[in-house]
Amino acid sequence: MDKTRVTASILGVFAGLGGGVFHGIGEILQGSVAPEGIMIEAYPAMQATAGEPAMTIVPNFIITGILSIIMGVVVTLWAALYIRKKNGGLILILLSIIMLLLGGGIIPPIIGIIGGIIGTRIKQDNHY
Repeated sequence: MDKTRVTASILGVFAGLGGGVFHGIGEILQGSVAPEGIMIEAYPAMQATAGEPAMTIVPNFIITGILSIIMGVVVTLWAALYIRKKNGGLILILLSIIMLLLGGGIIPPIIGIIGGIIGTRIKQDNHY
C-alpha cells in the first residue's frame, strides 16, 4: 500500500468530515441570520474550542452551513477516491481553499491543504 497516498487520503478525509461537515452543522443550527463579518464561529457555545472558528464569504449561516457540508463531502470523497488521479493533490488543495471560504473551519482546510501537498508527491496513476 502506498504510504504517501494513504497519508494524503487520511488528511483529506479528516479535513472534509472534521471541517466541512462538522462546521456546517453548527452553522445551520444558528439559523437564517447574517454573520457579523467574514470570521465566524460555527459553535459559539463551545468555549473550549473558541467556538470552532471559521470564515465565510456567504452572508447567511444556513446557506454557509449547507455549502460547507457539501464541500466537506466533496473534499472527503476526493481524498478517499481520487487523490491518485493526475493533479489529485492540487485539486484537493483547491477544494480545501474553497471549503475554507465557505465555512469549513480554519484548521481543517489547512490540514486538507497539507494532504494535497502530500498528494502531489504520489506517483501518478492514470488507470482510473
